[in-house]
Amino acid sequence: MTSITKRYGPMVLILAMVVLLAACVEDAADDGTTTTEEAAPGTSQPAGSTTTEAAIEAPDEIVIGNAIALSGPNNAGASLSQIPSYDLWAADVNAAGGIYVAEYDQQIPVRIERVDDTSDIGIAVQQVQQMLEDDAVDFIFPPWGTAANFAIAPIISELQSPVMGCTVSSKELEDKAADYPYFYTMLNQGAAQGAALVQLLQELGIETVAVIHHDDLHGIEFAEDIVPQLEDAGIDIVVNETYPVNTEDLSQLLRQVQDADVQALLAFSYPAETFLMTGQMLEIGLSPDLFYATVGIAFPAYRDAFSAEVVEGIMGAGVWNPNVETEGSRGYFDRHVEMFGAEPDRWASAACYATGQVLQQAIEAAGTLDPVAVKEAMDTEEFETILGTFSFEGQFNPVYPGQVGQWQNGEFEIVAYADDRTADPIFPKPAWPAG
Repeated sequence: MTSITKRYGPMVLILAMVVLLAACVEDAADDGTTTTEEAAPGTSQPAGSTTTEAAIEAPDEIVIGNAIALSGPNNAGASLSQIPSYDLWAADVNAAGGIYVAEYDQQIPVRIERVDDTSDIGIAVQQVQQMLEDDAVDFIFPPWGTAANFAIAPIISELQSPVMGCTVSSKELEDKAADYPYFYTMLNQGAAQGAALVQLLQELGIETVAVIHHDDLHGIEFAEDIVPQLEDAGIDIVVNETYPVNTEDLSQLLRQVQDADVQALLAFSYPAETFLMTGQMLEIGLSPDLFYATVGIAFPAYRDAFSAEVVEGIMGAGVWNPNVETEGSRGYFDRHVEMFGAEPDRWASAACYATGQVLQQAIEAAGTLDPVAVKEAMDTEEFETILGTFSFEGQFNPVYPGQVGQWQNGEFEIVAYADDRTADPIFPKPAWPAG
């Protein structure tokens, strides 16, 4: 594929799909209602509760601030993973009458106050701080991406407002969790995903790999965690290279990988880079036996941009899919499609929806909107979510349906660890379709 159209067609298509989804999100958020009668798990008012005179003093709404990328390079990920799931959760809660707060003996609706951080970490930090210091919001949903989540952790801990990151995977943040007691993570972390990936490579008999990663915190940490594990497993790392985050050309690096003739290419990347490298791999005919990338592979838009036939056998980080046996998974998937006309991703979308589920259950357990009391509930309660049932361990969610996924017949199946699998891994990856 050498024409300009074929080279950039997938990226143009995904950008168009992101714009369409963002428009659907905006339209859906305007009326604050859900388009299905199916109630989300955990949204009903507790049995036996009654409205009393105390409810007169209840706030009109629970406001959740969300500084996030409505523009800039992070908008693609934010618009696919976080924003729709947050808005769907809010619509589900409001359709059920709101969150019951015992302090007021009343259900209170929620509203998300969203501002554009323009994909700028400094702006995101300023916006979060301003919202909390001005008492403009009751709680915070985080921005998109590891680095931005890491950046707000000190502020929200200083101002005592619990936040759950659903698009953050960071060993450094895990090491410093005690310094940021109000920051929690919902997404499975790099260490767990890395161990599962290396074990899978060994199972498949991989002997040579190329590792490429961007120079942002996500890519650096994944490489620092997985490269030593590969070495310990006796897997030869023939290529180990870094590239600039959100680069616009990876062709030279990919040709280096092609010349190395490795069995597997492992890329620790963000969505725009993942789409770019896939398109350029198609162009130059680079088709290793195993291709794995972190963020972007699990997006349905990735499958749709290149076609289910092209992505067959490609692996990525995650994973959740609508067929996992957790409470409410299929209902969440169906409501997402109905509300936005698009599927949730198989990487972090479910974790973002589960963020709202945990917040609601923590508020109901605490019986108040006081963030310190809600944090205490988060530290002690067990939560029922579409990821599964769990209690936080050291501010981290220990439960995730899968660690490595693979596109098979149009669905992103769980392929790491035999006990977790929804399908056996396809190996080697099929060659690119002709043409």
